[in-house]
Amino acid sequence: MTQPLVVRVPGGYKVDGLELCAADCDCGGRPGPGGGQCCCTFSRVKKEGGLISYFGKKTTPETTDNFEWGYQVRKAGTELEVEVKMLDTRSPTAFRFGGVAPPPLSAWQERGWQVFNQFERPIIGTGEPLPDWITAAGRNALGTALKPI
Repeated sequence: MTQPLVVRVPGGYKVDGLELCAADCDCGGRPGPGGGQCCCTFSRVKKEGGLISYFGKKTTPETTDNFEWGYQVRKAGTELEVEVKMLDTRSPTAFRFGGVAPPPLSAWQERGWQVFNQFERPIIGTGEPLPDWITAAGRNALGTALKPI
């Protein structure tokens, strides 16, 4: 029996064996080196029809050399598409990313997915404003707009 390409997993979806998951940090804003900065970082996932969207934010008010990167891939012979967008930083950080990192583009390519779009560009500040589907659901909770699992 053939495995389905998309399977629900806690916090997101497993797509062709690769996980795209939503998460927040769980530090509670503890003081100390890097304490509380991780609270600004997260990942979100939503599914609408054949489109699965991932958004991650590693930037904080204290990170510098920030940039955004992402990609869109499609599985030939299906209506399935995955889009990934990450707000990232090249600056050293003393905190752990509160979200779950997306699979690298190469992992999709190894599974035969076609690259539709790929980008990397600098950003000013932390990358706000955030996409509407992120802010509509609230940053700290998986709201109904994100169709939590």
